Amino acid sequence: MVDKNIRSEVPSTEMLSRVSFSTRAPSFNKSLPLSSASDESVNQDNTNNEAQQVADKQALTIANKMLAEDYYSQHLGIDIVEAKAGYSVCKMLVQRFHSNGHGSCHGGAIFSLADTTFAHICNAHNQIAVGHICTIAYWQPANIGDELYAYAYESGVHGRSGSYRIEITCGKNGDLVAEFQGFSRSLKGQNHF
Repeated sequence: MVDKNIRSEVPSTEMLSRVSFSTRAPSFNKSLPLSSASDESVNQDNTNNEAQQVADKQALTIANKMLAEDYYSQHLGIDIVEAKAGYSVCKMLVQRFHSNGHGSCHGGAIFSLADTTFAHICNAHNQIAVGHICTIAYWQPANIGDELYAYAYESGVHGRSGSYRIEITCGKNGDLVAEFQGFSRSLKGQNHF
């Protein structure tokens, strides 16, 4: 039976104009309300900023803890550049032992850089999460001496499932080398702390 008291509203043009989409790091800054800012909204923004800082500190702590216990990523030379709730960056200098039979960086090494960055971002919420499905598309080769950066963005978390996009570039914000899409599943009732 349909409840006639429930209204279905289509978003207005004004509401849609306040929505922003980004292809880079998500912005955690709240947009100002259309009316003038009151003391209550300023206090709410301060509370949100403090909560974000705590979440970002926790994300970095978890990423550092994970990398300290990840001997494979250490062997590859993967380093954390930045780890926040909803955003993570790792880097790796391509060395001779990363090369494939063509003399360029092995796709498995690129995948591992993306996967390590994926692990950091999907565990940032203090729930132990594992990869469920991962895909990668390679766009151009990386060579010995190139420094690769993996930029991870949280697309969404729904219950115990999460979706993440990782872009691997040659150099900081350089040319796109590969794109990785990862889906995670958090383990029920298991936390890092």
